[in-house]
Amino acid sequence: MSLSAKRQTVRTRTTLRSKVGKTPTLEDEDGYNQVAKTTETTVAEVSMEETEANAKDGTPSSTVSTSPQRKRGRSKKTDNDISENNNKDLPLADEETTTNNTATSPKKKKAKRKVTQKKNSDDEDATDKVITKKLAATSSPPKKTKAAADHQRITERDDLPKLWTDDMAKANGSYTFRIASWNVAGLRALVKKSPTALVDLCNKYNLDMLCLQETKLQEMHLEDPKLKLKGMMEEHGFVEHWSCSTAKKGYSGTAVFVKRRSCIPNGEKENGAKATKQTKIGSFFSPATSTQVPDSNGSMPDLELPINPEQLLPTAVTDKLGETIDNEGRTIILDFPWATVANVYVPNSGQNLERLDFRTKEWDKFFLQYMQTKEKNRGLPIVWLGDLNIAHKASDIWNDGAKHLDKQAGVTPQERASFTEQLEAGYVDAFRHLHPNARGHYSYWSQRAGNREPNKGLRLDYFVCSPQLFDKTNQVIVRDSFMVPDQLGSDHCPVVLELEIKP
Repeated sequence: MSLSAKRQTVRTRTTLRSKVGKTPTLEDEDGYNQVAKTTETTVAEVSMEETEANAKDGTPSSTVSTSPQRKRGRSKKTDNDISENNNKDLPLADEETTTNNTATSPKKKKAKRKVTQKKNSDDEDATDKVITKKLAATSSPPKKTKAAADHQRITERDDLPKLWTDDMAKANGSYTFRIASWNVAGLRALVKKSPTALVDLCNKYNLDMLCLQETKLQEMHLEDPKLKLKGMMEEHGFVEHWSCSTAKKGYSGTAVFVKRRSCIPNGEKENGAKATKQTKIGSFFSPATSTQVPDSNGSMPDLELPINPEQLLPTAVTDKLGETIDNEGRTIILDFPWATVANVYVPNSGQNLERLDFRTKEWDKFFLQYMQTKEKNRGLPIVWLGDLNIAHKASDIWNDGAKHLDKQAGVTPQERASFTEQLEAGYVDAFRHLHPNARGHYSYWSQRAGNREPNKGLRLDYFVCSPQLFDKTNQVIVRDSFMVPDQLGSDHCPVVLELEIKP
């Protein structure tokens, strides 16, 4: 090649490099295609010039560096230069894509870029899934290896059918004798807060007998003229009977109020608590021969009693059972013409169960034996009632099955077994007999825990009866029993027993 031809080739290459340096960036796909097209055209022109110059110079064309391999090398070098200059801030995937030579078509380059982007996207998704899984594993609570016990948590109170009414008694020509039992948890506090609570309860349910437990009174409280406790129910037509603790002050204590009846059976005077002379059992079921006293408002009742009023009065009252039992004022025993009725406040086993053995091995056994002897000697049924400090069955405990119950007074296995022994000796839990499937009917709620409103309670107050009192052929029949949960003033509520006394 002549010197002039070589100089011309150098100038042509310099011009090409100058033109290539002004290409658009590769971020624009159209600009990238335009650069490739311009480069191929310029290289072809340079090759033609070199061929012509060699021909003039007499150099064979095979020796000229214009072979296809050399052309491709130049084109690839140019493209690499372009990629280096225009993709410094692009991701690694884009840099790999731009290393393709100019022979690759724009569509193929675009397809490869999409494949790479999809791969990167899949990798990112996989990474996100791993991160999410790790976060979920650290944030979610650990799974319990063993499911927690499904404790009974019945807080709703089932509706109870009314098994007995005054209209039913009237249709039978009989009388309904109603007894209420209530642990007042301190009578002085109750009377101070609600002076008419006892009278209102008696009037609302037309009670013939009201039995209280845990009065927390001593004799001095009854004689205190400021408290006015003694005689508090006399003016409302009730005869009172009290039993106070001598072992400890402000502790235990029971009371019974029996509706007064002004009657003169067989011409003999009666003092309201017991007759001066014991009459024959048959006379108690003879037609009424005397009248009732006026009620608290001074008005006489509308109807005469369908039975002899003597049936509604006790013939004897005592609070003496035994030396070790009497000193806490826990019992009052009343002999009615048709049954023996005992108002009882059974000892609590204590917070640390320090009295558990005394309660189950001494008290329960002694009291059962006493009542069995009474039943045998009188030849009449027995009823004992009050706060028995026992939640016997699962349906009597709102959270039966909880582990701590085995060490909680009133629901320990020992206490429940002891009460079971008493019932199996031949006696009946009146409420559970009449309403075997009733749920949510409790008589005690912890005030400290605020359990009364959600009805998370225990059934601790009972009427236990001889089975013959459920025989509908008898003259005295247990007809219904229920709680009065809306009566406030204590952590217990009253429980009621209704008996039909036939003429």
